Amino acid sequence: MYKSQRILSPDSHSELSEVELMNQYGRYFGLEHWVTFSGCPSITLTRVGSKGSETTPMVSDTIAIDSGCYIESSYFPAFPSGITKLTSVSVNDGPFGRIVIGKGCVLQGTSICAYSKVSIGSNVIFGPNTVIMDCSGHALTNRGHPDELDKLKAEPVKIGNDVWVGYGCIILPGVSIGDGSVIGAGSVVTKDIPANCMAAGNPCTVKKRALT
Repeated sequence: MYKSQRILSPDSHSELSEVELMNQYGRYFGLEHWVTFSGCPSITLTRVGSKGSETTPMVSDTIAIDSGCYIESSYFPAFPSGITKLTSVSVNDGPFGRIVIGKGCVLQGTSICAYSKVSIGSNVIFGPNTVIMDCSGHALTNRGHPDELDKLKAEPVKIGNDVWVGYGCIILPGVSIGDGSVIGAGSVVTKDIPANCMAAGNPCTVKKRALT
């Protein structure tokens, strides 16, 4: 059973201006942290499982975007870029996953799905179509079994300050990326990446250390 509350949705809010999108966003998150939108993102709270409550959480406790961030969800970028999607998930009436984004970040068709927590520092730039997940969303075995959701494993993801993530990267559960690092386009990040290095590949590995 899936039940979603769509805070912002391209299906419902695509005709809103940038200021109107911010006001719709501000109804749930407040207006003290101004965010610039280009196109309408998808911001969603999703309950999964038959045990889910009907109560609505405090949205500000689930997704927090700090001042000066730019959220791109249009077709204007030079490279193909989709809609930015921020999804917080609650399983069987458990707590919603948290998405915390620091100051001055740039998201371009970025998809983030949090069952536990995805935290992003300040001044992080995501190239178009990056995917970040802290849970696979399904069990590895016994798919469709009544207790499948109880076996889900969520591992928090942490991205430091001043990180640059290239086009089309995938950042998997449990990963930590240190301050100042660069992740090359198309990388699949399966393990921690230290600070101030350049890393790339599938799986992503360090290619150069001590970037300055």
